[in-house]
Amino acid sequence: MGLLSSKEKSPTEKRIDELLLEIRDLPLKEQLRKSLQKLAREGKSILEIEQYYRDTVAKTQFILNRREEYVKEAKLADTVYKAYITDGVSRLEKVNGRFLASLSIKADVLIEQNNRIIQLLEQQITGESSLVPSFCPECGAKTEANREFCIHCGIKL
Repeated sequence: MGLLSSKEKSPTEKRIDELLLEIRDLPLKEQLRKSLQKLAREGKSILEIEQYYRDTVAKTQFILNRREEYVKEAKLADTVYKAYITDGVSRLEKVNGRFLASLSIKADVLIEQNNRIIQLLEQQITGESSLVPSFCPECGAKTEANREFCIHCGIKL
């Protein structure tokens, strides 16, 4: 009559079997079968099941094709790791420590320069005479703060 006997497969089950026949060498074949059957039990359409099948097979094939590359990368990563770890302290940490110390020194110099600029601007605003150069800009000779001309080269200060 219209009902399927318990031994007959539904159209969805038949399609799942057809799909799985296409992949003979895939290592995850049984897990894929279970996933597809679960999707069928959940009421997913044949199109959704086929899409899931195609995506899974494509991802698995991609990984299998890259397996050799992954093995090489893992060996390289292991070699690099061993090269940087010495006596419980990595060389990379030492390099990073030196780099951070260098950055700290540069930051300190910038802070000092900014503080000096602020100090000079404050002196300029308040009109203090300490902005008069203590060295001649022309010859570099030391000058007195209140001099109008350099005593060595005669340039106006």
